[in-house]
Amino acid sequence: MIVNNISGGYTGGFTLENISFNVDKGKMYALLGLNGSGKTTIMRIITGLLKARSGSVLVKDKNILTLKERERAKIISYVPQHSNIVYDTKVIDVVLMGVSPYLKTFQSPDKSHIDKAYKILDILGMKLISHTNYQILSGGLKQMVIIARAMLQDGEYMILDEPDSSLDLVNKRNLMVKLRDITDRFQKGSLISMHNPEYALNYCDNIILVKNGRILEIDLKNEDIGSVEEKLSTVYGNVKIIKYKNKYILYYE
Repeated sequence: MIVNNISGGYTGGFTLENISFNVDKGKMYALLGLNGSGKTTIMRIITGLLKARSGSVLVKDKNILTLKERERAKIISYVPQHSNIVYDTKVIDVVLMGVSPYLKTFQSPDKSHIDKAYKILDILGMKLISHTNYQILSGGLKQMVIIARAMLQDGEYMILDEPDSSLDLVNKRNLMVKLRDITDRFQKGSLISMHNPEYALNYCDNIILVKNGRILEIDLKNEDIGSVEEKLSTVYGNVKIIKYKNKYILYYE
């Protein structure tokens, strides 16, 4: 996916100017920035929830911003911060919502869709709760069900808007481990908005730093720690990174 010179935002409010970056399949990208920096605006434009003033988002030379919602949903699977499901329904039925872009009017999911939904829940360790009421689940499990729905949607790219925002520390880590596994196993291009740069350092391949509607990229596989520290410091103040047992710890000076 090539995000090419995107500009846009809100009339009389926050705007982005000429944002460009790539999201490659099989890689996990962290979208980092302070509150109000433009992370959500970038995601809303990429997913078509907010119209861009100019620019394009290209997948195989096709500008997905010009596609109808159903066609765009076959390419990009979007996971919002919070689900808008407020009624009682089984977990398996929430996951099956992921096939909606592929169904005709009044068409229902068939056996192949149902089998695939159960398989995805099994992969994510949730098959035993397939027939549980979605509403009684914890925040962490609800988020994993929505991710399962996105996997069934089968877009080449997954866009996740602060998926860990309502989770405790243990479940935040578990979620990041699962997302890393999904990205690797299914070769998704994953773009994840988050607040914690330490999670980005330990689980992602690249960081896209957002500040005042502009971006700065970090290639975690090829840049040295000094370069990463310098770039992170432009957003978070003077930070240092320590590597301990193959994990990165970030602290503020």
